[in-house]
Amino acid sequence: MYNSENNFALIIGVGGDKIEYTVNDAKMLQESLIDDKLIGYPEENVILRTEKEATRAGILQAFDELKEKTNEESTILLYYSGHGGKYSDRHKFFLQPSDMTADNIMETMITAEELRDKINDLPSNKLVLFLDCCHAEGMVQSGIKGLYGMAQKLNDEQGIWIMASCQDNEKSYGYGDHSFFTRALLDVLAGRHVRPFTEPEVSMMDVVEYIFNEVPRMAANCEDEEGNAVVQTPYFKTQMSENLILSHFPRNAQDHESIIAEFEPNVGALDEDSFIKLIKSMEAVGRVEDAIEALNRNKRTKSDPDLMETLGDLYRNHYLKHRLQKEGEEALEIYRKAYALAVKTEDEEQVFTNAGKIAFMLAKLDLSKREMREYAAIALSAADQYPYDSVPKFVTMAEANIYLGDLEASKTHYQVVDEKAGIRYKMQCYERAVMIYDTLFDTRNEKDPFIVYLKDTLLT
Repeated sequence: MYNSENNFALIIGVGGDKIEYTVNDAKMLQESLIDDKLIGYPEENVILRTEKEATRAGILQAFDELKEKTNEESTILLYYSGHGGKYSDRHKFFLQPSDMTADNIMETMITAEELRDKINDLPSNKLVLFLDCCHAEGMVQSGIKGLYGMAQKLNDEQGIWIMASCQDNEKSYGYGDHSFFTRALLDVLAGRHVRPFTEPEVSMMDVVEYIFNEVPRMAANCEDEEGNAVVQTPYFKTQMSENLILSHFPRNAQDHESIIAEFEPNVGALDEDSFIKLIKSMEAVGRVEDAIEALNRNKRTKSDPDLMETLGDLYRNHYLKHRLQKEGEEALEIYRKAYALAVKTEDEEQVFTNAGKIAFMLAKLDLSKREMREYAAIALSAADQYPYDSVPKFVTMAEANIYLGDLEASKTHYQVVDEKAGIRYKMQCYERAVMIYDTLFDTRNEKDPFIVYLKDTLLT
């Protein structure tokens, strides 16, 4: 069961002229974090600094307090909402505490380098930083870029996520009680970003995807002080190797249980899409055995490559979570059946999809590399001949070329994925690509040129 006892946050809302809403942003985020119906951080684990408490000394002291509270296993959320400054003659950025005036800028500013050092001092291996301020991306790209080196001391299982509200040359806007960025963040943490709620958690993938879509949309409906259309584009960078969960089963969102309640009584009459949605909801709430039984009972499964693939996915996901050899072997055999059905029914998309999944399981189970390459070649050829330029087609070709050792060809296909796919899908592609590459090339080096390429292409 999920336990939030080791989750911590430092929330800073500076306030000030024309950005009074930053204080409200900070307080509302604190309330969301400690709400046991949403995220459920212990109240004592959330440090809040606003207005008179958000001075230079107050902010730096709060980092020291956070350091004392946390350990290597802690999940830490850092949030700053306020003014972001930039030297006019240099590409240097800084945060403006509440005690900054026109006469004491040099003495009170918190430089990007200082922020980097304070974050590097934290012991956590699971950290997310939200910057909601003007020139936010510049903070990341200049002094804070040293954070990326921080990954060297982080646990490989997680990493650092950095999200900025706007690009280097942009301002961060708001309307009413919230900035656009924080309004979107609060919505997604509360599960209001999707109906029906199709995952049991709110993850960083959810946050990034929703903010990238929603903030530019909100900004486009407003004008700046000079009457020009507002442009605000969030920025994102990560050292991710695994998705970071921020909230579990929001109560005000329609979740998997409601999908199950709606579809399960009529399971025999469901069309294919609804039946697969029911299966995935069963899996999400831990009813994997029931999902497998429902698929095996369905008369269509034995003749439908889509349903057979779904059955294989259940075993594959269980294998990846628990590393049980038997589950992996079962997934492999089911994917073989799905592939044979796809060939028989001339389902072109399922041919390359299942050939690729067979190659994946052969690699993960450390079975025949020759057979793995044979299926990778089949997947590559079938996808290349597929007449529709769908994203799965190019993902399949990119992954097939990793199996075949042609990394340059793989890069060309990932370039297309970068252009066509949404952020969440690209993050999932990155995670799977790294898994495949590490399995075959036996490297755990984050500076490996291909890993660096994947990060720069799919995660930026």
